[in-house]
Amino acid sequence: GRLALAFLQGSFAYGGWNFLNYVTEELVDPYRNLPRAIFISIPLVTFVYVFANVAYVTAMSPRELLDSGAVAVTCGEKVLGAVAWVMPLAVALSTFGGVNGSLFTCSRLFYAGAREGHLPALLAMIHVERRTPIPALLVTVSGRGL
Repeated sequence: GRLALAFLQGSFAYGGWNFLNYVTEELVDPYRNLPRAIFISIPLVTFVYVFANVAYVTAMSPRELLDSGAVAVTCGEKVLGAVAWVMPLAVALSTFGGVNGSLFTCSRLFYAGAREGHLPALLAMIHVERRTPIPALLVTVSGRGL
């Protein structure tokens, strides 16, 4: 049970790579740039997450790790001292980045569904100059309670 929960929680850390697959028709030269983006992003994110965890384990005791409500913030307070405010800011920016990726790709799912006739045609409309699916984006944002 705990091992499965750990894998489930860890999968969210590496879940952003699939966002690229939803927007392939918006990429410039997707046959070249999509694999390049995936081959660069997966090792980069893996490197950052592994070394962040190494930093946590190195700087904190097992008891501190277990007692912490937010490990990155606790580690920042312990290691960074006066500039510990950087850690909550980095966590907030990461959260906004995740929400941005989710909204960006989920709206494309509504757009594709409408284009195929499975959803109302209004959701298949795109902005004339920016070529973004604004109605689908609005439905996505309103459906998430933002």
